[in-house]
Amino acid sequence: MSDDFSMWFKNLYLYKLQGEFPLSAEALDEKLASKLFAPCGGEQRESAGWVPPLGRGAESLVHSSNGYILLTMAHQERMLPSSVIKDELDERVAAIQERDARKVGGKEKKDLREQIEFELLPRAFTRTRKLDAWIDPHNQWLIINTSSPTQAERFTGQLRKTIDSLPVATPETENSPVSMMTQWLSEGVLPAPFVLGEECELLSQDEEQSVAVFKKHELMAEEVQSNLANGKLVSKLQLNWDNKISFVLTEDLQIKRLKFLDVFDDQLDEHDPQSHAEKMDIEFTLMTGEVSLLLNNLFDCFKSQ
Repeated sequence: MSDDFSMWFKNLYLYKLQGEFPLSAEALDEKLASKLFAPCGGEQRESAGWVPPLGRGAESLVHSSNGYILLTMAHQERMLPSSVIKDELDERVAAIQERDARKVGGKEKKDLREQIEFELLPRAFTRTRKLDAWIDPHNQWLIINTSSPTQAERFTGQLRKTIDSLPVATPETENSPVSMMTQWLSEGVLPAPFVLGEECELLSQDEEQSVAVFKKHELMAEEVQSNLANGKLVSKLQLNWDNKISFVLTEDLQIKRLKFLDVFDDQLDEHDPQSHAEKMDIEFTLMTGEVSLLLNNLFDCFKSQ
């Protein structure tokens, strides 16, 4: 897909809702409005809140299509490297020791550090990141566009604070993803409509935990298979789904480096969107519909037959 297609998620950090999602899109929009994003104040280290997912010019804090609900969190932090604080602290400590001919104790250093941070924080640059997610109430998914557990927890924490409760858990399966991916790679046979990609990561089970990584590689080749024969197990595996989407599946059931193949360009051209908002809506509708099918197919693979 083209890089300017900002709606297409690049990673899927998956959470399973532990029960029905309690809010309609309209009710969720009202809740999000109570925690709008505002930039960091002068002495604030960080700030988080909700922004319109369709970007500037849009008003709604949610975008709903075919039952899927899109929302976007913005997080801003002040960039004040610890090395900058340390350099300033060292200078002040040296000046005190020279002036007063005494050592500076631990508590005094701590107070100085806090004072320096207080003084420098309002002048520090800020960095703002946006994090998109969608809720699928029917299949009970919360899907966040990140590969970072820290970012995912930040998002769920903010949403929990906003709507008072958010019982979610990372997905579980009847069969181990590691054993299933190892079997697929050993046999070269996957449940339709999945086929092997060209990338994998293999991990040994001994104390050394040696890792073998293959990229842009024929995965049925001898060097890959000999690693499996020597007891390594698959921790990451690239798969292609239905000639539409390629992705890397991890041992903890997260989906990374998601790529929507050219078939989606053709579908978008057929719809001929007339505005940025219409284009985003079409992309979101295409993406959620196909990813939902992909997830249904994928998690069926891990059920006991």
